[in-house]
Order: sequence, then structure tokens, then C-alpha cells
Amino acid sequence: MTQEARFAAIDLGSNSFHLIIAATKRAGGYRIISRYRHKVRLAAGLDQQLWVNDAAIGRGLQCLSMFRNMLADIPLGHIRCVATATLRKASNQQQMIAQFEEALGCPIEVISGHTEAKLIYQGATSAYAGSSKPLLVLDIGGASTEVIVGHGTEPLHLESFDLGCVVWQQRFFHNQTISATACNDAIASARALLADHVGRFKELGWEHVSGASGTFRALLDLRQSRQLTPVIDATWLQQVLAEVIAVGHVQRLHELPLRRDRTAVFVGGLCILIALLEELGIHRVHLAAGALREGLLLQQLAAVTAPSNN
Repeated sequence: MTQEARFAAIDLGSNSFHLIIAATKRAGGYRIISRYRHKVRLAAGLDQQLWVNDAAIGRGLQCLSMFRNMLADIPLGHIRCVATATLRKASNQQQMIAQFEEALGCPIEVISGHTEAKLIYQGATSAYAGSSKPLLVLDIGGASTEVIVGHGTEPLHLESFDLGCVVWQQRFFHNQTISATACNDAIASARALLADHVGRFKELGWEHVSGASGTFRALLDLRQSRQLTPVIDATWLQQVLAEVIAVGHVQRLHELPLRRDRTAVFVGGLCILIALLEELGIHRVHLAAGALREGLLLQQLAAVTAPSNN
């Protein structure tokens, strides 16, 4: 093992595919060499029978072929690729995995919601190593939402919910029209899924809340464009919701302004976030330092730096 070994973590999410390439540091830890994110919107291809259509699969294959070229100089044993909610639930999962593995050139592991939540928490709380501070981490994915409470880097209780920004966008805003009725329905439906689970989170409690997904980054980009502090609060989210309803259509969300690559599933994610804050009684959310792929990197780092038995 060289002191500067390269390794990679790949996250096949329901909205975006992510690749991080890193190298070990002589003094310990790792340094990021490059990051790649590609909007695949895999969950948008799910039909009522949970079959992912050819168009979504094609977008995934194109992205993974590109990733394969970027991984050419990294040993296969130093690459870990995981897939989350859409591939967990897809009725054509086996066919998709076979196609995706051929395009990527390495094995793909479909992880459970529990494993996904643990990795998210590990990546989001890496800065709290050695701390026992009570923390809550939220991650709104494309087809699932993870909520994790813990102390420092140790998760204590976690849940993976069957709702996500792509799925909610398709369900409540499929015609791209944004109305108060549709938003209220989206929020109420999300709250109903969360309601039976919030008691345990509140019982454990937290001092700090972090958000670890594209929905949070889009909102912080919006705050930055308005020269506001980088903290999302519940009152401001209601203002954003009112603005979104006034705009009235997904294709006009850039007027807020939002980056065009964030508009397609923004309202679905916003409604889920409002539901989370209302159900859990959260007032302020900070952007997490990492997410699932950073959690994977930490596990990969441990694997590539482990002493050899030979």
C-alpha cells in the first residue's frame, strides 16, 4: 500500500449520481481530488408497477460510462459503489444492476434504508469526532428521506421514509403547475408519513440540526443570492413557499432566482422539508459538512489503510 493511495466512492441516488475521488494523506485522513455530480433523475422513471423506464436507465448508463473513464487509474478494490431508494424498490432491479455494473466496470451494492441513514450520519457529522453533542441530521433524497439523531458521530436512532423530492414532485406537481392546494396536499401527505415516528426523535433530543441534500443546497444558494445568513429557518421557508406559489409554474422558478438545474424537483423537496420542520418542531437548519458519499469515503479510507495480514 502506498502512502498516497487513491480511492473512490460512488452514490447512485434517486435524483443524482455522485462520484468522489480521494487520496490518502501521509499524516492520516484523505484529501479530495475531484467531485462529480450528474442529474440522472432515476426515480422519475418509476411507473406504478415500480418499473424504471428505458429513458431513466439510459441516463444512468450514460453517466456511469463517464464515471468509468474517470476511475481508470484506481484499483477495483479501492472503489465502492452503492445504490439507494430507487434501485431498492425497482421491480426491474436485477436487470438494471447488470446493465449499470457493465457500464461502470465494478460491483454495485444496493443498500438498505438503515445502512443509507447510517452512512449519511457518518458523513454529515465527521467534523464532530470526539464530541458528544446531540445532533439531528435530515437528508431529503430523490425517493427516500432519512432522519437520524445521535451524539457526535454515533447515531442513536434513525428512520428512512418512503418519500423524496423526485417522487413528491411527480406525485403532486406532475403537470409542473404550482398551486397552494398542491403544496398543502404535499406537506400534509409528508406529515402523515412522519407522524408516527417523531416521538422517539423528540425523546432523544438534539442541539443542532444539519441538512444533507440538494434541497438544502438550493435553499442556501437562494439565501446567498439575497445576501442572507447561511441558516434556513422555518419562517423564511414559509416565505419561499408563498413565492413559489405566486410564481405558479416549475419552469418559472429561475425567477426566484434558482439555478435551472435545481428547479425540476425543488417544490417537492421544499414541501417535504416544511413537513419535517413542522412535525419535529425544528426552527433552524444548517447545511451539513457531508452526506452519504462522505460516509462512504470514511469507510473506504479505513479499508484502504487497514494493515495487511500478509
